[in-house]
Amino acid sequence: MSREWLSSAEAARRLGVSAATLYAYVSRGLLRSEGTTGHRERRYSADDVSSLKRRRDVGRKAESIAANALDFGTPVLESQLTLIENGRLYYRGQDAARLARNSSLEQVAQFLWDCDDKPFVATNLPPMSSALRQAWLATATLSTMDACLILLPAAARWDHPSWVDDRAAMLETGVRILRLLTAAVTGEPLSSLPVHEQLAAAWKVTAALAPLLRAALVLSADHEFNTSAFAARVVASTGANLYGSTLAGLTAINGPRHGGATRAVAALFDDFAPGASLPGFGHPLYPDGDVRAATLFTMMHEALPHSPELLRAEHLAETGEAMTNAKPNIDFATVTLERALALPKDSALSLFLLGRTVGWIAHALEQATHGALIRPRARYTGPRPPS
Repeated sequence: MSREWLSSAEAARRLGVSAATLYAYVSRGLLRSEGTTGHRERRYSADDVSSLKRRRDVGRKAESIAANALDFGTPVLESQLTLIENGRLYYRGQDAARLARNSSLEQVAQFLWDCDDKPFVATNLPPMSSALRQAWLATATLSTMDACLILLPAAARWDHPSWVDDRAAMLETGVRILRLLTAAVTGEPLSSLPVHEQLAAAWKVTAALAPLLRAALVLSADHEFNTSAFAARVVASTGANLYGSTLAGLTAINGPRHGGATRAVAALFDDFAPGASLPGFGHPLYPDGDVRAATLFTMMHEALPHSPELLRAEHLAETGEAMTNAKPNIDFATVTLERALALPKDSALSLFLLGRTVGWIAHALEQATHGALIRPRARYTGPRPPS
């Protein structure tokens, strides 16, 4: 890869766009830019310009569409769950920013799962088998993510109703999974209390500030066919139960380019140095700024107007925006919440994990109604066999 950098005029010329469009590409994370010492003008990565030009020049043939569909490209699967449009996020037509202010994660689950509150009855808890008890003890010193990855299969082994091919049974299984993972995050016994209340009690967050946890959970619930949701959906298409789909989502979310990005943002808060690459800024689906982050920041300002950690995050956000031409995203916002509320380390990832569990289950339930196996074909690019 070359290290050539271009002026804004040259980058715009190669792409055949205006300066305004060039800046929009940067804000969407499609181009890298950096400042130059002693000059106000920024310069742009020639590699990014070339790559973006190739993507824009791709023809509209079916073959080309398929080749570009898996990277924020052409929609290829139908879903009634989540809409991202005009900078807004909607769950089944309901504005997620509005739901974040007045709905619990369980209520949003009812939206996304298309059900009533019957599956959320207080007695619907995972069966505490000897295998689950042993797994629970074994995870005492592990990270939250590793604990979840161990507890899920341990619980699944003896949760026999989870294999019943019936929608009512599947909905009840989804609730048990959510409650199991909440207990894994808090380290407390299984409970039927709302997720944000359990987290607030475990993390010693006051009742006045608990709505911030609730909002972070709701804003994280689903985001269309993100990587972890797609993984969960592929597994669901094989006929696996909801434990299997959730495990697939958990494994995907752990990667540094997805949910694990919160760790990189946390490191940025601790070790920020001008000139470093900046995680936590920009999102291709929100060219004018991530509405999830904006909503959570607004609520933090209302609840914590004098927080020094919030003020520090804002200063860091201003610097980051100047360097990247992009606004903070949900990863930056949840790490800010973690710092402002003095939550345990990796709480931002835990909030994302629990919120997104609702989305994984929603995708698995929707895929189960379709009944089709997700199995794309490969476009072979290797050497041809001998004639």
